[in-house]
Amino acid sequence: MDKQATNTDITETKQATGKQFIAIIFILALATKMFLLPIFLIQATGRDAYIAMAIGGAFDLATLGVMIAAVCLSGERNIFELMTALLGKVAARIITAVFALFMFFKLNICVAEALLFYADNVFTDFSVAVLIFVLLFFFVAVGKHTLRALCRLNELIIPIVILCLAILIAIVLMTGFDLANIFPSLRDPAGFKSGLFRHSAWSGDFTPLILFVGRTKTKKFTGLFGAASGILGMSVAVFFTLVMSAAFGNVPVLVDTSTNLSSILQFSIGNVYGRIDMFSSVLWSVSVFIESALFFYATCRCVAFVIGKNAHVAISLGVCVLLYFSQVFFMTDQTVFSFVVTSYASAIATPMLAAVIPLLSLVCVLIGRKKHDGSMSPAQTGMRAEESK
Repeated sequence: MDKQATNTDITETKQATGKQFIAIIFILALATKMFLLPIFLIQATGRDAYIAMAIGGAFDLATLGVMIAAVCLSGERNIFELMTALLGKVAARIITAVFALFMFFKLNICVAEALLFYADNVFTDFSVAVLIFVLLFFFVAVGKHTLRALCRLNELIIPIVILCLAILIAIVLMTGFDLANIFPSLRDPAGFKSGLFRHSAWSGDFTPLILFVGRTKTKKFTGLFGAASGILGMSVAVFFTLVMSAAFGNVPVLVDTSTNLSSILQFSIGNVYGRIDMFSSVLWSVSVFIESALFFYATCRCVAFVIGKNAHVAISLGVCVLLYFSQVFFMTDQTVFSFVVTSYASAIATPMLAAVIPLLSLVCVLIGRKKHDGSMSPAQTGMRAEESK
């Protein structure tokens, strides 16, 4: 039972390479930051939406730095083993249960955004109750496989994401946008602070990286390139929010959940390039599937640790059932979705857990390394230092 409680994958320890880890960071940095969040920020803060996005992004990047340190310093033991060794089995399971609820909450945000985007812009003749089954089948397949399979899937998708982003950026730069619309800044400081606080639920996008602790083959510069990947992805998200703020910041009442990158570009370029922007937006939005899959995978693995069983298929099906009901009956209603993600409870709990998860991971790793180093002979310590080069 102890082995099942700590090892949630009956496979070899290392399941991701440093390159895959870096690629995952890039996807997590921009996926949900470029769906509904810019729209909500424009509605709440007007032309200052890009500033709110930059502040939220800076917070996430700070937590990313802590998480990268935990991953790069971790040895052979995963986060569940480290927490059990440090806190004990009962406390580790209680904390992991809280983590599972957090991951499930973030999963619901990702899925709700994806469903709203496709229901409003692509598959307008299909109801959400039907569209969600595509995601659920995908999630079950994700849940029964290992972290390695998810990383390989991301490797296949990320070139398409980068290509689509390059097309979108090229179109915006060729047609231009009026930066004068974003000035003057912070005309309503109180409203800006309120809008920034109420949209804190979009923080914590890097928390699924907790599963990479002890499972990633890191090299000397993995941490540096991982941080650069996160900064690049977040910069792209801030850039497009800036474009949206310049286009709609003065008239936020025109922005709703059907306004997306496609609408922004059409507004900017005047249909000169036809619907190439829609094509790019649809392909790019696939990145949200990867982020959703990561949160789903993290939720399932946390549940597996809490119950002490590796019944991944059964757990995946159970999480899918809960996800179906939460989406169809609650989250895909735009009023309910907005109320849930902008509530005071979400605004307080989400950034708190977004900071606690990486910090706890790093503490567990550092204490685990200290105990392990204390039990090693000088010769073994030298060999490990040589292997890390």
